Amino acid sequence: MRGARRRSRPLEEGESYYISMTDMMVGVLFIFIIMLSFFALQYRATTSALTQAKDAQTTALLAVATALEPQPVQAQIDRTHHVVCLPASALVAADDGRRCFGYSADVLKPPAAQTRQTSADLVNFITADLGTADLGTGRAAVHADADTGNLSFAADALFAPGTANLSPNGQAIARELATSLAARLPCYGYGGPATSGCTGQKLAVVNVVAQAGFDAFSEAGRQAAALSLQRSVAFHQALTAAQPVLGRLTNAPPGQPDAQPLLRVAAYGQSDSRAPAGGGGQTISVVFQPRP
Repeated sequence: MRGARRRSRPLEEGESYYISMTDMMVGVLFIFIIMLSFFALQYRATTSALTQAKDAQTTALLAVATALEPQPVQAQIDRTHHVVCLPASALVAADDGRRCFGYSADVLKPPAAQTRQTSADLVNFITADLGTADLGTGRAAVHADADTGNLSFAADALFAPGTANLSPNGQAIARELATSLAARLPCYGYGGPATSGCTGQKLAVVNVVAQAGFDAFSEAGRQAAALSLQRSVAFHQALTAAQPVLGRLTNAPPGQPDAQPLLRVAAYGQSDSRAPAGGGGQTISVVFQPRP
């Protein structure tokens, strides 16, 4: 019995040795697979960076160009009109002329810059539309801020004093603004008439925002806050009544669970004990918020 035990001990030690070698090889193989995956991802990212360009047309051409070769040429460039001319001999043999091409000066912007640009473009377009409209005294009440995508109006220029009833001047502004919005917003939303040539990002929301300062601890201040919300609702209703398409636009394809009306209402107020009894600094703004 004692001898049998001595003979089995080397066998057990040999088995443990091979088990350790197997574990080590599995570990090495696992590390090798991780490194291979990492290099594959790096290769893909590098290839994408080399084959894509900042210009969309160039990117499309690079997708089909499979035999590009370097060729020293003397190019002529008109940077004002975005034209570049190359010697024809570099493109076609036995041709001593030149070939000219147009190129785009557009540069892809970071997502944040694109978002700001979409809002700025809309504010500038609509401000231009309102600038050519006959708004009477209302034109001076329009304030545009392209940086924030905000188009605001003094509430006193839109409503009869102390009410949520649009004045004749306010009704004219609402009609002209609705006409401009109806001509442009279908490109930035869903559910409107078919459009072509649309550029820019889709919008998440176009808020009709009422803003006012009021004393929240007084009855008059709370009434001023309620009036501010009523005015944003009244202005929204005036816009959709003038152009019903504005009420049909959504921020996602119709039928999707997260689809919401594109044109909505919001109210914002800051309590201030120094505010007049009827509220102060009341404005009605149209704020364009593109999708991030």
